[in-house]
Amino acid sequence: MWDNTIAFDSLRLAWREASNMRKPIASLMALALTLLTCYAPAALADPGDQLRMPSTLPTAKAVTAPRFEPDILLVMAAGGVDDANVQTAIKDAPATIVGTVGDGPLKIYKIKSAPGKMALAESKLARDRNFLGVQRNYIYEDQKVNQKIVCVNDPFFPQQWNLGATNVPRAWNISKGAGTILGILDTGCKTQIAELSGKCYSGWDTVGHTPYQTDLHGHGTMVATTAAANTNNWINTASPARMSWVYPVRLGLQPGTITEANLLEGIYVSGRQGIKILNISYNLPPPYSLANRQVHPLLHTYLQWYQSFTGGLVFNASGNYGMYDASPMVPYLQVVTAIDQNFELAGFSNYGNCIWFTCPGVNIFCSNKNNQVVSASGTSFAAPQVAAIAAMVWSANKWLTGTQVLNIIKQTAYKPQGQSWTPHYGFGLPNAHAAVQAACGRVVSN
Repeated sequence: MWDNTIAFDSLRLAWREASNMRKPIASLMALALTLLTCYAPAALADPGDQLRMPSTLPTAKAVTAPRFEPDILLVMAAGGVDDANVQTAIKDAPATIVGTVGDGPLKIYKIKSAPGKMALAESKLARDRNFLGVQRNYIYEDQKVNQKIVCVNDPFFPQQWNLGATNVPRAWNISKGAGTILGILDTGCKTQIAELSGKCYSGWDTVGHTPYQTDLHGHGTMVATTAAANTNNWINTASPARMSWVYPVRLGLQPGTITEANLLEGIYVSGRQGIKILNISYNLPPPYSLANRQVHPLLHTYLQWYQSFTGGLVFNASGNYGMYDASPMVPYLQVVTAIDQNFELAGFSNYGNCIWFTCPGVNIFCSNKNNQVVSASGTSFAAPQVAAIAAMVWSANKWLTGTQVLNIIKQTAYKPQGQSWTPHYGFGLPNAHAAVQAACGRVVSN
C-alpha cells in the first residue's frame, strides 16, 4: 500500500515542478536556476576536500542534570512476564499506571509514584526481574542555537552555502528524493505554508494521540524545510530532498520541549507506518545524551525495534552543549555534529565516540511556521540534511537496504586530512552527488 501511495504522490510533486516550468516567468527563473546549478559561484560549487580538523574545540557549557517529569517513570516488562504480575509490581512500588506507549512486547507503562517517592519506586522496580527496563521521563530541549528572521522577496538558493558544501545541486541531476518519506519527529509541522504545502502527510500528534497535528512552536517546521522544502517554486529556499514527502510527528508542547514518552510513541507510530527515515533534532547534554543506553534503555529498545522492523535509519542532532560525548556508537542511531562556514566543527557542537557524520549547522536558511525565511544555527539543522541526503540515495536506488545507504554515504563522504573517522566529524561530510552516483552504480566523480 505504501509503495503505491508514495509512487502516486511523487508523480504529483513532479507534475507541480513541471507546471512551474510552463509559466513564462518561471521558465526564465528556471533557466537562471539551471545556470546557477551548472555554473555555481564558489559558495555553491562542489567544495572539494575542505573539511578541516578543528583548530580549537568547542567550549563546553555549564550544564546541570536534565529535567524530567516529576513522579513519572517509564517501565517495560521483561519477555514472557504476565501482565497481572507487572501491574501488581507497579502497585507495590507504590505507583499507578497513567498511560501506555506501544503494544505487545514493546508495551511501555507510564506510571506515577506518590509525590516525592519517585527515586524509591525507581530503585525498587529496577531490581524487579519482572521489568526489562526502568527510566525517567526526561524532558528534551530542541538543538537550535539561534534564529533570525530574514525579510526578503527573492529566493535564497544562491546564499545556501550548505547545499554547495554537501554537493547537492549536482546530485539533483540524478535524484531529488522522489518516492521517499522523511519522518520529522519534532514539534510538528505547519503543513499549510507554501514551502510544505501539498507534500505532507497528516502525521501524528503524540500529545493528543490523534492522526492530525500542527506546529505550535515552530522548530519542527524549520527542521522539515531544511530537509525537504518545496523547491523550484520561487518561494524562500531550496532543499536537498526536494521531492521527498514529509511525515510530521508532533512530540512536544508549545514551549518546544518534548518528553521521552512522546518520543517513544513517535518512533513506534512512524515504524508502524513504514517510514524508513526519521530525524530527531533533540538531545540532552552528556552523559544523558540519547546515545547513552544506560540512561535510555527503553529508547534504545525502540530504536533497535525500529531498525529491525523497517530497515530504516534514525538521524539525531548531537547537541549544542560544546561537550565531548563518550557514549559508544550504535548502528541504529546516526548522530550528527555541525560545522561552520570555515568547514570546521561549530563552536557549539557536541562531538565524541557516538558520531556518525557532520553537516553544515551555521547560518542555515529555512522557513518558519509563518513561511518567513529564517537564518538558523544548531545541530538541529545539521541532522536533517544528512537525513535528506539519505533520502536522495534511497530514491536513486530503492532496492538498497538501510545499511547499504549508510555505507554509501560513509564511503563517499569528504574526509578531513584523509582520516576515515574522527570524533568531530564521524565518517565525514556527506557528498550528495558522489553518494547518488554510487547508489546507481555509476563511477563516482565530483
